[in-house]
Amino acid sequence: MPPEGVSPQRILIFGAGAVGGYLGAMLQAFGHEVILLGRPPVAEAIRRRGLTLQRPDGLTLTVRPHAVSEPEAIDGEVDALFLTVKAYDMEAAIAALRRKGWGRALVFCWQNGVDGETQLAEAFGAERVVAGTLTQPVSVVAPGIVRLERLRGGVGLAPMDRHLDLRRWAAALRLAGFPTRLYADPMAMKWSKLLLNLIANATCAILDWSTEQVLRDPQAFAIERAAFREALAVMRALGLRPVSLPGYPVPLLAWAMSHGPDALLRRILSAMGARGRGGKLPSLHMDLRRGTRLEVEAYTGAVVRHGTRLGVPTPVHQALTEILTGLADGRERPETWRGNPAALLERAGLAPIPRR
Repeated sequence: MPPEGVSPQRILIFGAGAVGGYLGAMLQAFGHEVILLGRPPVAEAIRRRGLTLQRPDGLTLTVRPHAVSEPEAIDGEVDALFLTVKAYDMEAAIAALRRKGWGRALVFCWQNGVDGETQLAEAFGAERVVAGTLTQPVSVVAPGIVRLERLRGGVGLAPMDRHLDLRRWAAALRLAGFPTRLYADPMAMKWSKLLLNLIANATCAILDWSTEQVLRDPQAFAIERAAFREALAVMRALGLRPVSLPGYPVPLLAWAMSHGPDALLRRILSAMGARGRGGKLPSLHMDLRRGTRLEVEAYTGAVVRHGTRLGVPTPVHQALTEILTGLADGRERPETWRGNPAALLERAGLAPIPRR
């Protein structure tokens, strides 16, 4: 049973990867009924061996939630739907949820990017949709085994309908071990997370460099800084301001990226970036190495898309999007970009910077 004051909830987690596994393990351990919906090999691994969470402090937790590979295998109603699938799987997830109904369940969007909540609100009504963000880095070790890379961070929640009271859910997440903060503006929260996700992500993937390499190199950092400023300009054109997220003072970061001296910023951010991700590669870099589909449209593509609509120029993100898409589908040669920030500077239309 959950701790006193929090009633047990029946929660379907749609997506049994890193984020879904982490949320599911903690919530199941604290007395909630968790159902994980994942791909057949993952669901089978969880049914056979349980769901294991490895923590950076050496603690290991194994729980046994219900695991299925088809929504049709789930009987009865659920209190909440946690969507943790990749952004490119959103339409398929919405179609599956519509087939099942679950008309009274809240729908929590834990995806990266800034468009998932709007899609869900259009499909199910804003009064049922909650924007969620997780600022702790998590990775998949093997099917049914996830690793929390760093304790720093937590959870943010924001309702798509301002009349939706999320205090009960915030309490449930806090009692399950997640530092949790409520936000009034879901888009300010999600765009602030996007600013964090963009740092040393696309550039690492294209250059095949580590986070620290990108942030320490003057040429690569010039690309990072220009890309960050573009995203910040789009955010401001939307009427949004950065907000602090659990463990991350995003407004301070935005000020520093706008006004701080390059050399000092490179030293600070390279240390912060390496520590913040733990041992985890940036997501786009990881997926490109694995040959799996990239969430380009949820990251750099989202900045380009919203910038185009608002009349905000985003040439750096346009270049990053085109190169990443080309690397993924074979139109771009990896050796053209590997370890070559000067070529990336030129492609993005930025002035050359001497290497020091």
